[in-house]
Amino acid sequence: MKRKAWLFLCGPGIAFIIICCTYPVLKIIFQTFFDDVGNFSLAGYGEIFQMSFFTNSLARTMKLSLLTTLICAVVGVPVSFYISRMSAGRKSMAISFATFPLLTSAIVRSICWIVLLGKKGTINNLLIFLGIISKPLSILYTETSMLIGYIQLFMPLMLLSLVGVMESIDDELILAARTLGCGPIRSFAKVVLPLSVSGLITGSMLVFTGTVTAYATPSLLGGSKTKVLSTLLYQYAYNMNDWLSAAMVAGVMIVITIVLNVVFTYAAKRLNKGGAQ
Repeated sequence: MKRKAWLFLCGPGIAFIIICCTYPVLKIIFQTFFDDVGNFSLAGYGEIFQMSFFTNSLARTMKLSLLTTLICAVVGVPVSFYISRMSAGRKSMAISFATFPLLTSAIVRSICWIVLLGKKGTINNLLIFLGIISKPLSILYTETSMLIGYIQLFMPLMLLSLVGVMESIDDELILAARTLGCGPIRSFAKVVLPLSVSGLITGSMLVFTGTVTAYATPSLLGGSKTKVLSTLLYQYAYNMNDWLSAAMVAGVMIVITIVLNVVFTYAAKRLNKGGAQ
């Protein structure tokens, strides 16, 4: 009876995911493992990895994804701890402000950064007015502008993941560490960080995966020359009508996401075991 109820409740959702999400992706990726004759071959992947355009886009994607994850983690940990120790009313307000960017479209946010970072934008005009620079800086359509957009886009995910874990940490544990002679920084490193590993790993996976697959932000802030895998995929599929190469790029993105998620999960288990010991 319980099994029938489980199938009745979960069956439609599972079927929808398999038919509408999993099957199309597998069908597209599956064709990349065969040549024109129908024989199994990985020659297509070998050719695409020999293209400097692809390898540069792959290296740029990995670099920006790792930098975004690292910056979000470094900034998010202390900010999340501070938010988690606020009163209920102030905490709700702080979380609302932190998650406010999620309420607006990524396209709208990217256009706002274009206005701010352009050569005639607000930031350059302000720096010239203050006499800090004599000519406008080339910030827009670079990796720097893309990194800024990524951080603003995914920082709320890191904060939400960490706040939920940190607010469950008992204040008495921190007080006990202070009583035993640990200073504020050491008690934070010895007590708060080990207990926040699960939230940190979850936030890192969300940020990294989101950065690898994001399209609107790198497309608008990176321009046509600063390509990442997502914009390269779009170019192959819609501009060049090369769906096979687009499928290979998609396959590489999926593999990267799966491998990094496995690494993050393994690291979380190791850190949790170390904390328990």
